[in-house]
Amino acid sequence: FTPAIRPCLQTIAIGLVAFGENYRRHQSGIGVAASSFFTSGKYAIDPELRGAEFERITQNLDVHFWKTFWNITETEVLSSLASMTSTQVKVNRALSVPPVPFDLPLAANHRASVTIAPPSAHIGTAPVQMRLISYDLREGQDSETLLSLSRSEGGAISLSLGLKTKRLPSSPCLLVHFHGGGFVAQTSKSHEPYLKSWSQDLGVPILSVDYSLAPEAPFPRALEECFYAYCWALRNHHLLGWTGKYV
Repeated sequence: FTPAIRPCLQTIAIGLVAFGENYRRHQSGIGVAASSFFTSGKYAIDPELRGAEFERITQNLDVHFWKTFWNITETEVLSSLASMTSTQVKVNRALSVPPVPFDLPLAANHRASVTIAPPSAHIGTAPVQMRLISYDLREGQDSETLLSLSRSEGGAISLSLGLKTKRLPSSPCLLVHFHGGGFVAQTSKSHEPYLKSWSQDLGVPILSVDYSLAPEAPFPRALEECFYAYCWALRNHHLLGWTGKYV
């Protein structure tokens, strides 16, 4: 690895092995994380010990360990802290899109269309979860139709509509985002900080897909949901503050 990325990877490795040492001792991810903070020092100063523990973890711990480790950022404490320190946006709305088939015109021939079926692999049909983030409020993003698709997250309101909020025209571009986590961990909430910054810097709305996670929803369920969300965005661009031109 290049020198620029080594400190980041070393920090992740130290956190991983410290987390693995405490994984069996606590019931909650935040409890493991708290204990790991106090045991991480020995792994930071001893690379041989860190390497041995890393080998043990990768050979013996199952997928549930990795889900717990990568989901640390999903805890209420860390997600609230990230929300307070990240860029403030006008629109940050969680959406739950009903699993209904719809027709999508073909790009090569608008007189013809293809029917997009809702995801159904392994766990049957269910609403597809997404998150719309936009630094500016744009046309359609406060429509009754979009608001009817919104789901509550139990926190602060996710759409900022001050009396002086200016509604901008639809953007010619939309960024569709599939978050990391190997299809087994995290949601778009863990990725909000940089998505908000992207929306501000690029001046475009962002649609992030909260696909179902394995092993509860094995492959190809997540892939089906990502494809369905992409097609739904093309079909409903007027709700997302997007003209439908570039994606």
